[in-house]
Amino acid sequence: MKTKTTILEEAAEIVAGARQQDYGHARESFAKIATIATVLTGKVLSPQDCCKVLMAVKLSRESFQHKRDNLVDLCGYAHLLQEIEQ
Repeated sequence: MKTKTTILEEAAEIVAGARQQDYGHARESFAKIATIATVLTGKVLSPQDCCKVLMAVKLSRESFQHKRDNLVDLCGYAHLLQEIEQ
């Protein structure tokens, strides 16, 4: 019987695998997101700001109803934030 992966393991697999293949490196991806968000809001937003907003979305959703996906994505965004910061 296969042991279910933890949310941290699942997030790490997504961030290191499919996510990066589909969307490129976090720094470039979130830089583009920040450019678009800045135009839309009229306020200068950094890639880090955008990552934190996505984390807030997941926390908001989790406060409404628990879903494993919320926690996996939250961990993934925290990991991406660390990559952007480094």
